[in-house]
Amino acid sequence: MRRWWLWVILAFLASGTFYATHNFLNGPRWALYQIGKSIHDREPRIFLAYVDIERILGGQKETIVDMVAPKGQRDDDTRNLVRGLVGAFMAPLSDQLAGQVVKAINDPERENLPSSWTLVFAANVTRNGNYALVVLADPSKGQRLRMGMEKRKNGPWQIVDIDSNDLKRLAKNYLEENYGVKVDQKPAPQSEQTQSEPTPPENPSTQQAQ
Repeated sequence: MRRWWLWVILAFLASGTFYATHNFLNGPRWALYQIGKSIHDREPRIFLAYVDIERILGGQKETIVDMVAPKGQRDDDTRNLVRGLVGAFMAPLSDQLAGQVVKAINDPERENLPSSWTLVFAANVTRNGNYALVVLADPSKGQRLRMGMEKRKNGPWQIVDIDSNDLKRLAKNYLEENYGVKVDQKPAPQSEQTQSEPTPPENPSTQQAQ
């Protein structure tokens, strides 16, 4: 009788372990692990497979337009002109940024590399179908970074969006702490596209693999 119960308990534990492992390997946290591992092991190719730089920059397009030609201070024709110019430079800027990422990750002089598991344990992940909101927070410094992740069709989870206000706030703190540069930061206008919290696309299932 005792042996029968033992087998039931073992089967229950095994099934639970299998489910947890399967869920981890097919979820956004696995992508976060791969990103952390790519930084730790100096593997930029893996990093770029899980971080869609082109889409992240594309998500900042309206923020850049609002910075150059604020809504209410510039007419629609001027904003459309700026929007077109920003769009024209997105592709080469994306390639340039990707090159800088590769160079930074490959840097042999980088020290104090984070563990591959750092992002996994630091992230608060809220999943909604094929989309996930990831929040990295440092309560001691009052800092946070909100990112949007999406499951590619027949592909991995990727970071596809970064909250612009969080990004500017972190950049401001970095410049002040490391270079003594004081930045007069104002929140990005929440006009045509709010970025206070990344939201899933209306029909994620129709997203095409890039």
